[in-house]
Amino acid sequence: MSRKTCLYLFILLFSGILVGCTTKNFFIEDMNLEFTNIEVRDGTTGNMVSLDEKQSEELYNYLKKIGFTKGKSPKQITGWSYALDFMADGKAIDTIVIQDETTIGYKNYFYKSNDIAIDLDYLASFFKYTFKAVVIDNSNGLLVKPEADTNGFTSSDKISVGTNNSIIYDEDKKEVDLSEIQIGDSIKVTYNGNILESYPAQISADYINILKTNLLIDGYIAIIDDIYKDDSALNNDINMIALDLTGITNLSETDKDILLVKLYDMYGLEVKESTYDRLVEEGLINEKELYFPTGIIISISNSEYKESKKTLTYDIKKWRSGLGAIGYEGNVKFNGEEWIITKKNMWIS
Repeated sequence: MSRKTCLYLFILLFSGILVGCTTKNFFIEDMNLEFTNIEVRDGTTGNMVSLDEKQSEELYNYLKKIGFTKGKSPKQITGWSYALDFMADGKAIDTIVIQDETTIGYKNYFYKSNDIAIDLDYLASFFKYTFKAVVIDNSNGLLVKPEADTNGFTSSDKISVGTNNSIIYDEDKKEVDLSEIQIGDSIKVTYNGNILESYPAQISADYINILKTNLLIDGYIAIIDDIYKDDSALNNDINMIALDLTGITNLSETDKDILLVKLYDMYGLEVKESTYDRLVEEGLINEKELYFPTGIIISISNSEYKESKKTLTYDIKKWRSGLGAIGYEGNVKFNGEEWIITKKNMWIS
C-alpha cells in the first residue's frame, strides 16, 4: 500500500473518530415515548405520586424545553432527587433520573443541561399534601385535630405540626407570625407527605393558612356561656360539660370541633359531645337517681339561623339532676360587635 493511500485512509479514520466523538444534544422528546402518564418518585423520602394526564402533559412539555449534553459519569454518586417513570398500560416503559438541578441520568449515561436549570421546586410541588384541622393546643408548637374527611385524619386523630420552616398566612392571606394562631382556629396545613407514625403523629408544615371561622360558632358559644352561668350552683364540683348538639343542623362537624375546643379553653373542663342516653350507657349519669355526679349536660334544639339578619332562635336547657335543671327559649342577634341574648318562657326544676 502506497504512502499516499495510507495517509488517505488515516484521514478518513481520524475523521470518523471525530464525528463519533462529537457531542450531540439530547432532548426528552428524542425518546419518542407514547405514554399515558408519569409517575414521580422522590429520591429523598421514597414517596411516589402518580400524575394525572394533565399534570403529566404539563411536566413533559416543561422538560421538552431543556437541552442536555452527554457528559462523563460523576466520580461519586450520593443519591438522586427524583425519578420520572413514563407509564403505559400501568407499566414503566422508560425512566429518567433527575440527579440535581443540572444533571439527569438516562440509560446509564449522565447528561448536563445546557442553559436551563431543572426546577426541583416544581417537582417537589407534586408531593405537597394539604388537610384542614382545628388547633387544640398552641403552647408548644401546634397540636391539631384534622378533619375526618382529609388524608391527615387517616393517620391520626391528633397531629403535632412542626412550624420551624413554616410560612403562615392569616385570613386575608397576609404573612403572620405563629403567635397569630389561636386555640380553636381552623387552619389548612400544607406538608410534604412525610408523617412520623407516633402518637400524636408528627409532620413538618411548609405552609399554614388560617381559615375564616364561621361567625355562628361564636353565637353558640354566647348562648352556652349564658346558660352555664345561670344557676351556677348546678356547676359545683363538676369536671365535665356534655353538649347534646343533635338538634343543630347549621354547624358542620368541623364547626362543632371548634366549638368544643373553644369551650374547653374557656372553662378548663372536659367538653364532649354526647346525649343523655349515651351518658347513661357510659355510666356517667345515674339513671336510677337521675343525677350527673361529675358534670352537666347542655342541650340545644329547634335552632334556626337567619344569615341575613344574623339572628339565631333556639331552645336550650342545662341539666344536672331531676331536681336540678333550667331552660328557656332564646333569641340571639349579632349587632356587629357582640351577640345579644333575649329569653322567654324560662323554667327551673
